[in-house]
Amino acid sequence: MTNNTDVAKLVAQLNEKQKQISQQLYFGNEQMRGLAKRVWRVQEDERKHIARELHDGVGQLLTALINQLQQVQKSEPKIALNESIDLARQALSDTRVISRLMRPRILDDLGLIPALEWLVRIMAEPEDVVIEFHQQVTADIDSDSQTLAFRVIQEALTNAIKHAQASTITLNLIATNKLLMIKIQDDGVGMAAGTAENPDGFGLGAMRDRVSAFGGQLTINSAPNQGCEIKVLVTGREGP
Repeated sequence: MTNNTDVAKLVAQLNEKQKQISQQLYFGNEQMRGLAKRVWRVQEDERKHIARELHDGVGQLLTALINQLQQVQKSEPKIALNESIDLARQALSDTRVISRLMRPRILDDLGLIPALEWLVRIMAEPEDVVIEFHQQVTADIDSDSQTLAFRVIQEALTNAIKHAQASTITLNLIATNKLLMIKIQDDGVGMAAGTAENPDGFGLGAMRDRVSAFGGQLTINSAPNQGCEIKVLVTGREGP
């Protein structure tokens, strides 16, 4: 009888110890997620600062340079400055594009949907690609989740256009009080077996880390010459 009692106490102690370890692991994971979010928030703040400096600093200097070159050309018609002006205009255009892609002001000013509509338009314009964007948003999306969605979609579209050579891309976004779901499908060349699991492949590691910090899941379905589907699911958005 005593042996049975001792065994029961030992089992209870082990169960309690296991419960404590599980709680410690849970809180440890939550702390790591919180740290990752803070790191990425700092990175986004830096992007915003650099983007503003490019737009307001370098951009204004290039605009002033173009104006001066045009004035010189008007006063001295014999001086051929057309090529210099064209180069300055191209530099100004490239600077503005880089500034917007680093941290588009529209994301902070108008929110995720207008920012994604802008992103889809500027990424499709110079390429021979059709990007279809469908969204069903029935709840407000907090700032961090908006940044998460924008960065994941930006990376996925870049991969589909630059690496997969897709001609058609479909982007779906669903947001409710309980979940955020992103799905990007393309008809590109696809990925070889194992590429999707490679943490360094096509920026997938950074995408996975971002999604994981929000307690979400990123899944990739792809095969050579079969296109690619990237799906992100973040649930429990009402929770703490």
